[in-house]
Amino acid sequence: MAAAGVSLIEDSSAWGVIGWFEAARHLRPFLRRLRTLAVRLRANPPDVLVPIDFPGFNLALLKRVRGCCPAVYYVPPMVSVRRGRRAARVAALGARLLAVFPFEADAYRRAGANVTFVGHPAIDHIRAVEPADAVRRGLSLTADAPVLGLLPGSRRQELALLLPPMLEAARRVLTAQPAVRLLLSCASPIFRAEIEAAVAASGLPITVVDGGRDVMAASTVVLLASGTATVEAMLLGVPMVVVYRASWSTWWLANLIKAVPWAALPNILAREVVVPELLQRRAAADAMSAAALDVLTHPEARERMRRRLLDLAEALGPPGASRRAAAEVLAAMGAVTLKAQMAIK
Repeated sequence: MAAAGVSLIEDSSAWGVIGWFEAARHLRPFLRRLRTLAVRLRANPPDVLVPIDFPGFNLALLKRVRGCCPAVYYVPPMVSVRRGRRAARVAALGARLLAVFPFEADAYRRAGANVTFVGHPAIDHIRAVEPADAVRRGLSLTADAPVLGLLPGSRRQELALLLPPMLEAARRVLTAQPAVRLLLSCASPIFRAEIEAAVAASGLPITVVDGGRDVMAASTVVLLASGTATVEAMLLGVPMVVVYRASWSTWWLANLIKAVPWAALPNILAREVVVPELLQRRAAADAMSAAALDVLTHPEARERMRRRLLDLAEALGPPGASRRAAAEVLAAMGAVTLKAQMAIK
């Protein structure tokens, strides 16, 4: 956003905290930021406020500035996969909601929210990824080399909990299949030094790649943290093993409120197990390596998974999600006519 010319009041790239109790330990700085932004917005209301994702912070902000300006919430919190009345509470804040999953739009609509399904922006991002053969050439990989991709997540907590068992799983895969090449995604430059240090300490022949999409495109199978990366892998039709760990307190609370038995978004879309999930205690090196090897060594099953993922991707809407979201924001400002909106779409 800064590169695009946006004036940053605060850089939130290092704010991410996973878990209720973990967030509570950072409550004081979050409350300070919240007060600062709320005062600023009320003193000088923008033509439109566009909160994006980050529900723990953005829902509190919307509550404090409700009525001072139109609000269009892009990627509101997921509600269809959890128990309780969160959809109704979000709807009561009065923002226009732009959902990126059709089942989320349906859940919010049932709760009385002003919501529209705009599609998932990852569709356009993935369309910009080079073909797999080109990505492999750029990474000095042959077209037929078996490749295991590691995507441990984009937050420091995820790296701490998932990178060590992923590296050990990669070691076991390499022992069983010495021809396998290893790629590891670095989601942000702020993590580059610690990722490279962990790789060096492991002694494994791993290529560290900036970002995850090239890793996905080049991989035969990926071990990846549950989240948006699973949507991107699904859009590319990349067979995957989804893993996740959280603190035990967060895991306990999550199980109290969840309404579906799956964590991986492809499985939630399909309402059945399409890709393996290894969560919490099961997200250990032995289970990761066994699941990855199972996909690597069974090409017919791998191809069935690939086709199923591509079929599921059709539910995320056509390309142009970001343009449709932009049209909704402009409409909330009263800045464009219906004809102009359609041109943007």
